[in-house]
Amino acid sequence: MSTRLRDSRSQGGTAQRLRPLGAPRGTRVMVDEAGVPTAVLIGRRLKGVSAVRERWRIDDEWWRRPLARDYVTVVLEDGRPLTLYQDLVEGGWWVQGEEG
Repeated sequence: MSTRLRDSRSQGGTAQRLRPLGAPRGTRVMVDEAGVPTAVLIGRRLKGVSAVRERWRIDDEWWRRPLARDYVTVVLEDGRPLTLYQDLVEGGWWVQGEEG
């Protein structure tokens, strides 16, 4: 059995559009002494962080426009996962993707 890639425009004549991820939105984050998020401002409400799932860092494009971010995926007190990053070049915290 062969697998073929299909152009979505060829199916019924309508093009399916790719949806970009939600644009990052600035937010405020409370952190402990080690820099680990303990609460996040979502809308007008401060939500506690019940767990940190993972952390990673991205350093890229130093030859053009520097990009340095510390990412963290947290679980909010209501059980929702949320991905945050701290912009280490320009400053500030950002929510990446959907808030749920």
